[in-house]
Amino acid sequence: MNVIPENFPVFDGKGYEDWCMKMDVILGFQELDEIMKDGFQEPSKNASAEQKETHQENKRLDYKAQVLLHQCVSANVFQKISQAATSKQAWDILQQVYGNTGRTKKVKLQSLRRQYELLSMIEQETIADYFNRIQVVTNSMRACDEAMADSKIVEKVLRTLTPSFDHIVVAIEESKDLEKMTVEELQNSLEAHEQRVLERKSNDKVAEQALQARTSHKSRGRGGWNRRGRGRHRGGRS
Repeated sequence: MNVIPENFPVFDGKGYEDWCMKMDVILGFQELDEIMKDGFQEPSKNASAEQKETHQENKRLDYKAQVLLHQCVSANVFQKISQAATSKQAWDILQQVYGNTGRTKKVKLQSLRRQYELLSMIEQETIADYFNRIQVVTNSMRACDEAMADSKIVEKVLRTLTPSFDHIVVAIEESKDLEKMTVEELQNSLEAHEQRVLERKSNDKVAEQALQARTSHKSRGRGGWNRRGRGRHRGGRS
């Protein structure tokens, strides 16, 4: 028998898309996704014993789905679904109020497009961090039904990297088919370049420190010889 998890993702009116993705996994694990999103029909008066038994099982699953949903929303959000007779009704209400539908989706998508256009890599930012920022925005755009092909994102990244990546950008543009390149492939190539640069800087720093140490040692050696020389000179005069 499935057990309802203890740590629920609680929806408080913000981050609806992220909450939905987490709920999809939980509902699938509990085998409640179909009953909550598709619902079930009441049996007819002439329903067979098998149909009535199926209906009873659907009702049991629906009550379980309602229990789960009620525990995954805050008190304020619960007030909006408290009168729903089934889990599907409650789910549909949340989708209508918080989901990306109609004008709400259009307004949000316009805002996300502006964010996407303004994205650019910040000095000292790592490739992983920059790709994470891009992914957050592009995933939200896709949730609003915006087509975000990998080739479009690849082009965006290559245009907005810091100047320190100019050399590798040229190499990628000349050697790769950008129309077929995936975002993951681009990230791997850039991270490999980033790692090589960091290793080179680390080696240069070690070499510089070693040179400074040798120079300092020689300086101390010359200073000691001069002091001994002056001592012998004074002794000769006496």
